[in-house]
Amino acid sequence: MLNTRSKNELIDSINVFCKNFCCANCGGSYDFKTFTCLYCHTFNEDLKKSYETIVSIFSNLKDNDVDDEIFLYLYKLDKVCLNNIDFSLDKFNLDSKVKDIINRLEGISQYSDDDIKLLEYIFSNDEFISIDFILRDKIIKNVILGKNNLSKSLIEKVISHLVLIETRKISKNSKFYIENLDDSTLGSAFYYFINLDRRIFDSFYENGDIRLFYVLPHEMQHVYRNYLESKGVVTSYLDLLALKEHLLRKEYNDEIYFNDQNYVKNLHEIEANIFSYYAGSNYLRSLGFDIKEEDAILASGIVNNDLVNFSNPLREIDGKLVDINNLFSDFIKNKKSLFLKFPQLHYEFKEEEGEIVYKSKEELVEEFMLNQDNSLEEIYLSLIRNAIDRESDKRFDSKKN
Repeated sequence: MLNTRSKNELIDSINVFCKNFCCANCGGSYDFKTFTCLYCHTFNEDLKKSYETIVSIFSNLKDNDVDDEIFLYLYKLDKVCLNNIDFSLDKFNLDSKVKDIINRLEGISQYSDDDIKLLEYIFSNDEFISIDFILRDKIIKNVILGKNNLSKSLIEKVISHLVLIETRKISKNSKFYIENLDDSTLGSAFYYFINLDRRIFDSFYENGDIRLFYVLPHEMQHVYRNYLESKGVVTSYLDLLALKEHLLRKEYNDEIYFNDQNYVKNLHEIEANIFSYYAGSNYLRSLGFDIKEEDAILASGIVNNDLVNFSNPLREIDGKLVDINNLFSDFIKNKKSLFLKFPQLHYEFKEEEGEIVYKSKEELVEEFMLNQDNSLEEIYLSLIRNAIDRESDKRFDSKKN
């Protein structure tokens, strides 16, 4: 077994090496013979020293010299380096060793100090996010049952893994924070960042409050919606309506979102409530908890008319009802750059004589007939119906005049 001094040297060196693995100046990779960045040619002394220490200790390292803690550090080193180092870690069979460690931790009812040290490392590093499901869920279940003996800071990291395993599928740069939000906000989402209010987390940690598992999927759905909108993805006509509402809120008037009348009709909120209702309840049931329907409804914020409101385009601004579709057509008319930025708008709008205008029913029908993608059928049929309604309204207005 490694002596304490050599073990600490190895751990410290692995930490420094992994921290410096990518160039801090440009994000580039290093040449591990010269320790200079391949792109900006910056020399990294810390990387060189840590690498040399790892090599010197590793050259005499045998399988029986390595305890569970070192196995976890070597596993991270292996995942970070991706075979870009001059020595191989294959002889340690790290994937199998780490699974054995996690399996052992899953079977423990009371953790020792050494076990807690392992848990701290597992839940502090992204490299373990995708291999700790059962262990993570067991810890969460114990908190809900009031059987937890782990620190608040460690449980924060466990919840972070729960969130990031999903949001990292969308963006490798997704982040999760627990912080003090304003009095009326339990969670928030901004691009690929999710924030959870500390009051909700503290209530979960201290009392097993299950609301946490409805707030988190609500915000995760907002992240997913942002992903769809930023990538130009359209799966239904509702995606187009949601985008219009988002752009009107961001570029035109916040009151389309931030008032009591509109907030409960906003597509982003309705779909987040619905996703929260199903995802939160399903996760808790997977842990063995019997979730009452009224509790799920209350915790998710879902209301009986959510599905009816889903396609409702009417919003209230300055005491007047406005149709998102009509408001957006006036808003987008002279915004060519915004039109080009969001290609999903091209399903419904076109550029004509320097202005962005709705396509006619005939144009949409023609595109629909030429379309070879069956997944777009519902979208085109909805657009055609809306075009028919829009043109009927114009004829009705002209007769009144």
